[in-house]
Amino acid sequence: MRKLANIAAQAAQALLANKGRALLTILGIVIGIASVIALLGIGQGASNSITGRIAALGNTILTVLPGGGAAAEFESGGAGGQSNPSSSGGMPFASTAGSSLAEKDLAELQAVARHPSIRAVAGVVSASTILTINGHEQRVPLTGVTPAYFAIYGLTAQHGRLLADEDAKEKRLVLGSQVAADLYGSEDPTGRQIKLQGQDFTIVGVLAKGEESAFRNPNDQLYIPAAVAMERLGIKNYSSLVVQAAGDGQLEPAIAEVRTTLLETHAIADPKLADFSILSPQDLLAVTQQVAGTLTALLTSIAAISLVVGGIGIMNIMLVSVTERTREIGLRKAVGAKTRDILFQFLLEAVILTLAGSVLGIALGVGVGHLAGSLLGFAPAITPNAIALAIAVAAAVGLIFGIYPAAKAARLNPIDALRYG
Repeated sequence: MRKLANIAAQAAQALLANKGRALLTILGIVIGIASVIALLGIGQGASNSITGRIAALGNTILTVLPGGGAAAEFESGGAGGQSNPSSSGGMPFASTAGSSLAEKDLAELQAVARHPSIRAVAGVVSASTILTINGHEQRVPLTGVTPAYFAIYGLTAQHGRLLADEDAKEKRLVLGSQVAADLYGSEDPTGRQIKLQGQDFTIVGVLAKGEESAFRNPNDQLYIPAAVAMERLGIKNYSSLVVQAAGDGQLEPAIAEVRTTLLETHAIADPKLADFSILSPQDLLAVTQQVAGTLTALLTSIAAISLVVGGIGIMNIMLVSVTERTREIGLRKAVGAKTRDILFQFLLEAVILTLAGSVLGIALGVGVGHLAGSLLGFAPAITPNAIALAIAVAAAVGLIFGIYPAAKAARLNPIDALRYG
């Protein structure tokens, strides 16, 4: 034990004798470890943030989209397509065309007796429109909805009221909280009129600020009755349907009920030929986690390259050190030092360098991770496991890249070493 302590002390002295070179040597390790720690933390933090935003959609909410297979887009209340003039010569909106989700589908799904696992269903028309305020025009997201939409997403009115059944054919709208703040500040705009592409709409309410999700921001929307949106678009179908299951344990039965009903209303016998898609929060969560995991692994792999570069730097410096200390090695072997002692000392020097680099790299990585997280708007998830992994990798790098210099030093013939230089 005392012998090992002496070898460790000699290794530390050898490194301290060249402090500047030692610091430059570990720089690659510092950068590599910091990159791995920061990217792992940012990647996991981003994944957690996305998971939380998807959870904000609600664990009981399903979205039915037109088109079979993987849906091309998720209802966000602001997705735009091509501009279509309305059949009545009114205002054109941008919207998804060719939908298979008709009024009959909504009515059938709202039949409570047939769907015990479904609590509520709403029709949605996603579009955009040109808003005119004080002579200035701007394009804004617009969502045509049936009244159940607000209850499904837990949206409430801060001023006025929400859209009701009696508004179905009327030019009335509800403002999202952010839109209302941008247009009217802290004033209550209820009762005022606002122009949407030349058409006067009456503001009946302003939403209280709602929770933003990965796919839906209720605060930057204008809401009008779905029937009015479809009339202005010159279409008869919804962009999507939003279905709320009766409870957390009713999600799968609700999916089955929606699928069965829509296959019947669309007269489709083979489910594989369905002209609609059903998205659940679990589907979105699985996809986003897979994408986030793949990106994190890719970025971390790229960052790990700097660890390899740092390891090569350590090997080069250790080879230089072996050359510089050839006579010292010869002298030590001449007075009785064993080959394994020399091997162990040089390996220990390499490991000390990498572990020192890993400590500095962890500190730097944690700092960079939190700085990046604050700029990106989420908290990085830097776990003890990630730090332990970084230290283990650093030690492995030290051993792997320190073996060749250490073996070269240990194999030196003492007589030849004493003659060197």
